[in-house]
Amino acid sequence: MAQALKRRGLVAGLIAVMVIGAAAEGALGQSRRPSRRAQKPQPGQQAQPQNPLAAAPSPWDDLKPSPYIKRVRPHRWTVTVQMHIGASQWLEAVEGGAIPRYDTWEFDAATLVYPVVGETASSILEVYGSGAEETPAVKGTVELDDRQVASSVTILKKGIGGGLLPSGTWRGQWQIEPAEQGSYTLREMEFEVSVSQVSYRTVFDERGAGAVEWPKGDWPPEAASTFQPQMFVDFDMQGRGYDMSLVTSLLTKWGEGRSVEDMRKQAKPVMLAKWLAGQTAQHVQLSGEGLTFDRTGMWQGFDTLGAANAAATGRGTEIDLPCLLVAIYRAAGIPSRLVIGIDEESTSKDVYLKQGKGGSQIRVWVEFALYDEVNKTFGWVPVDVTRIRKQQSRLPNNYLNRPLEYFGTNDELDRVAPIAFHFHPPTTVRSYGAPAMWGWFVTPTPPGRATQRVRFNINTTPRGGGNESHLPADKMEP
Repeated sequence: MAQALKRRGLVAGLIAVMVIGAAAEGALGQSRRPSRRAQKPQPGQQAQPQNPLAAAPSPWDDLKPSPYIKRVRPHRWTVTVQMHIGASQWLEAVEGGAIPRYDTWEFDAATLVYPVVGETASSILEVYGSGAEETPAVKGTVELDDRQVASSVTILKKGIGGGLLPSGTWRGQWQIEPAEQGSYTLREMEFEVSVSQVSYRTVFDERGAGAVEWPKGDWPPEAASTFQPQMFVDFDMQGRGYDMSLVTSLLTKWGEGRSVEDMRKQAKPVMLAKWLAGQTAQHVQLSGEGLTFDRTGMWQGFDTLGAANAAATGRGTEIDLPCLLVAIYRAAGIPSRLVIGIDEESTSKDVYLKQGKGGSQIRVWVEFALYDEVNKTFGWVPVDVTRIRKQQSRLPNNYLNRPLEYFGTNDELDRVAPIAFHFHPPTTVRSYGAPAMWGWFVTPTPPGRATQRVRFNINTTPRGGGNESHLPADKMEP
């Protein structure tokens, strides 16, 4: 018995260390990462210190929220995501026909990873409890062959060495402890996560924000973390890096040969971001949603060609377009991130997302960082470039001098619940078929193949009850 307990503790500890300390980027279904050469700091971003563990006073402790982005019209949502991971079925040829067979998985222990979005320009994650007892309003369970094996979630807000995770994401982790005896042997897994949050419409003071200058020093850590490569922006689902010269060439073409430094001298951050959003929207002809479905029409994950292909061809899905805008923003030295959300208005309640049902339940848009170095304020500005493109394929010549719908101000985001900043967790975990925001680390090895279905449910959060979720104390209106 003592040896069994020692073995369980060793395996669990190994999994926790490997998942927490995993690389910032992970390719779907494998542990390798896209090759990266040493990168120079982006314009406006200084090189990181050589020793990230060295203690030093943080210049970001006194940052205040940007006064130019306002949240209005709050709506409370609870999003439930259910993932069914099943063993693959195959046919074994026998005399006179074929017999269906199923794979059987066998492993010792595992850690499941799912993103948690703490805050965006248009949302705030709710909490349970009060004061020092506040905990994020995130719940989840893991079942193996209809037997619950995990329900306790650990939420990581920082990575190894204390730095922020890419794009400011948080990582929810559910630990499947080693089996009491032997190994787990099973054919299916059910993983369910529910998150409660408040979504808002956004109102952007473009005139005021337009006066903000480029920072002369570092970007705040959350903004700087967005320059890390991510799937469909910098590399595909197999981890193969894109030819990003296709993106930079497009930026040079739009700038009529001007360098990024010249563009930044001629336009302040908000004006450059607006111009680039308009150019990107007009460059890409939309074709498809960028989602993949199984043979019954159930949603499996994201499947698209990515930013570089959209830059080169001028065609792309509703996912490619925001991915290209993020790539363009980064090339111009503007920190930006993707936001993936569930749209309440375009879904029937409590049903699978199905192919061919009209408007997509999933929406992807962009947020760029707005940092006022002089006044020490920071915030994110939402840009729904897909909506801009759908509204008009050609923008008026004077769009820089007039309000542009879905640039900053957005009266639809109160009905959209953000769920992730990445299509696949930015760590080394395994998923199946297509990225679907989740992944797991399995010891000794994960199943080599499986089927994957994902179901979404979004409902207004009910009021009342002894353990009702609510806004964090520091986010409540005075």
